[in-house]
Amino acid sequence: MPNDPNPNPNPNPNPTGPAGDPNPADQDPAKTGGNPAPKGDQDPKSGDQGAALAAAESAREAAEKRATEAEAEAARLRRSNAATKGTDLDAIKAEIRQEFAAELVRAEVRAAAAGRLRDPADALALVDLSALAGQNGTVDQAAVTAALDKLIESKPYLAADSGDASKWGDVGAGPRTSAEAEPASPYERLRRVQRSN
Repeated sequence: MPNDPNPNPNPNPNPTGPAGDPNPADQDPAKTGGNPAPKGDQDPKSGDQGAALAAAESAREAAEKRATEAEAEAARLRRSNAATKGTDLDAIKAEIRQEFAAELVRAEVRAAAAGRLRDPADALALVDLSALAGQNGTVDQAAVTAALDKLIESKPYLAADSGDASKWGDVGAGPRTSAEAEPASPYERLRRVQRSN
């Protein structure tokens, strides 16, 4: 065929190798008429695949054994820690007292800030609570009051509204009760100005 772009009827799949000796396994089964053996029919324990599979199985078994040993060691350590902590009652009592004192300080600060701040939770977030605990788990009321005063002084926008407009002064908002009616004519306006002088 003169118009055929590939004049060679048996093209070589490997241009650097011999042209006339194609590998039958590389050929299309439809062209050769035979069916090559599927790769899944091979024995999984043969050759490199068998060695890899055996190595994977032994690694999995070793990992399972290590996991079982680690769980047993963790359980042993938990029992050991429980036995050690159970005998140290003074440390447990001190820890409980410390937690109770911290919660007591939080409650006192929340109660003291209830009328003074818009949101009492702001005091819990912005005040150093560790400095407010007194000796033996008591709460120092003077320190709580001083801490809230300092917080309101440094951040006045957190303070609760007192309803006293004199603190902020007259900002010119709202209706006026003492407003006079607008003069009807320019002459009336001049008379008002002359009366005020």
